[in-house]
Order: sequence, then structure tokens, then C-alpha cells
Amino acid sequence: MKRNEDLRILVRSYVDDLPDGAAFSHRSALIVHGLSIPYSEKGPPTRVEFAHPEVGAQRSFVHVWKRPLEGSIEVVDRCRVTTLPRTLRDVARDCPLAFAVAVVDEAIRRNLTSAREFADYCARNLVRTRQRRIDAVLANVDGRRESVAESITAVRFVEYSVPGFEPQVVICDENGDFVARTDFANRKARVIAEFDGAGKYYLDGADPKRAFEHERRREYSLRNLGYQVFRITWKDLFSGDLFLRIKESVKRRSAQTV
Repeated sequence: MKRNEDLRILVRSYVDDLPDGAAFSHRSALIVHGLSIPYSEKGPPTRVEFAHPEVGAQRSFVHVWKRPLEGSIEVVDRCRVTTLPRTLRDVARDCPLAFAVAVVDEAIRRNLTSAREFADYCARNLVRTRQRRIDAVLANVDGRRESVAESITAVRFVEYSVPGFEPQVVICDENGDFVARTDFANRKARVIAEFDGAGKYYLDGADPKRAFEHERRREYSLRNLGYQVFRITWKDLFSGDLFLRIKESVKRRSAQTV
């Protein structure tokens, strides 16, 4: 995405011009640590972010967070940057829940940390403000999710009070034979939610026509087993309509199984 590439360029431009006593933080630190920016948030223009123990300021292309830094700085590729645990905590503290959960999930998925290690770090380094936001992130991280989109989907389930969905659920037929591994499933209601990114049809050099046909047959098999399948696109992640429909389906189908 263009805004993310603009941010990478901006961060690189400040490597040799970092203010005294400051370190790259938040989204800028994610870039230095090699982690993804899950999505571009609406609002102010792209800014490079620093943390500084004595100065806080916002300018057109710079956001300086006034935060203590003792024991929280390292050097990565010549960049003074907040350590990875500190960076994750700052993102959890100051960014939207879905954004922060996607970031921490990726770090766990890549074995850069674990849910336990990050929780222990946060417990040892409590903050005076917005601690509840950090606690909310800790309550929602799950390394089983395989993509940014799945992490955001899981948070939307929480935000829209859609119950009962587990990630990476294996579905078998009545003979115990494997049918599919789904992104999310509510077994009780027999509802499945799958992220439908176009890129999945091109994975590992696959023929997109064959991949699409395989996906069509897979979904047909799931429906034959009594599951309702919802396809979630990237656009759906930022609108409540589909999640409200999923919620209604879960409620109706759960009542039928009582």
C-alpha cells in the first residue's frame, strides 16, 4: 500500500537525523523490526514516530511521544529503536485494537515472541494511562491465526459480539474423513467464516482456475454437511454489515440445535 511505502521511505530518511535522546517507536519501530503495518488508518498524514523522555510534539511529518525510554532502546540496522517488546506494548497502548492484535499476532506467528512472554513483559512494565487497552490486546491475541485479515476478523467478532468462533478448525465428514481446515468455525451453530482474499488463488504458483474450482468444491462439501459459509473480503473488515449477518445466523442456528 502506498501509505505504508511512504512511511518506510520517511523512516529511512530519518536514520541519520534522529533527535538526541529519541528512538523510533510505534509504527516506525515496526518497520525497523521488520514487522508489517496491518493497514493504513484514516486520519492524519503519514508521520515518522519517535519516543523521547522529555519532549512530546506533533508536526506535519513527525510525531514525538513523550515517554520514558530507560532500558527500552536497542540498535537495529544503525537505527535507535524501541525494543520489540516495548514496541508491541506501545502499539497495544496507542493503536486501535484490531491493528494492535494483528501486529502482536504476527510477532507470535513468526516466533519473535510468545503470548506468555509478551504478557509477562506487560505485567512487569505497567503504564499509568491506557493500561486497559493493553489488557484488551492481551485478551485477544492468538498465534493460530495465519494472516493479518484473520486477526482483524477475530477482533471484529469480539467488537460485534459474535460468539463461538475458533480459528483453524478442521472439519471432517460423518466417517471422520478430512473435508477442510477453515479460517473460523462455530461448531455448535455450524457456521463457517472464511477470508476470501484474491491472492489465495495464486499461492505457491497455483493455477487460479483450478484453485477456484477446488475452493468451490470444498465449500459445496461443507454446505452438504450442514454448514453455512460466509466469505469475508478486506472491505467487509471495515464495515459492520456482514458481521451483523453472521451474528444473526449464529443466533438463529444455535437456537435450532437446542
